[in-house]
Amino acid sequence: MGEIIMKINVGNKKENALMKREEVEMMIDHSGKATPSRIELLPEIAKTLKTKDELVIIDKIFHVAGKANSKVKVFAYKKKDDIPKLQAEKSARRSKAKAPKEPEKETPKKEEPAEKPKEEKESEKKEEPKVEKKTEEPKKEESGKKQKG
Repeated sequence: MGEIIMKINVGNKKENALMKREEVEMMIDHSGKATPSRIELLPEIAKTLKTKDELVIIDKIFHVAGKANSKVKVFAYKKKDDIPKLQAEKSARRSKAKAPKEPEKETPKKEEPAEKPKEEKESEKKEEPKVEKKTEEPKKEESGKKQKG
């Protein structure tokens, strides 16, 4: 994959002691390119924050209309154990969904028998279901019904 050139400007940094993370807002300048995906942004953001890729969660990417800029909200954790389980699963799903798919290996298909033996086919033809004809009797009006009047 070709190197994507983008400028990352770190904006608002906020330490969240309760969640044991640093919340960072960044502006990404990606002139002449489409909005970068999470997979493309993750190593660049980790390098900018001087941390490992696995400790960074990209929460949101907002595209600025009419410009080649995007606002990105990032969570940077100190330890992998500090990342909430649901947050890690969500991030993995988001990154995996956009990842290029690898070609699947073809599995050999089992061959089905071409045709049944002729003897079986002939016996099937002989046994036809018997259909009984039912005749419908005309319905009689019930005299117990009340008449309007």
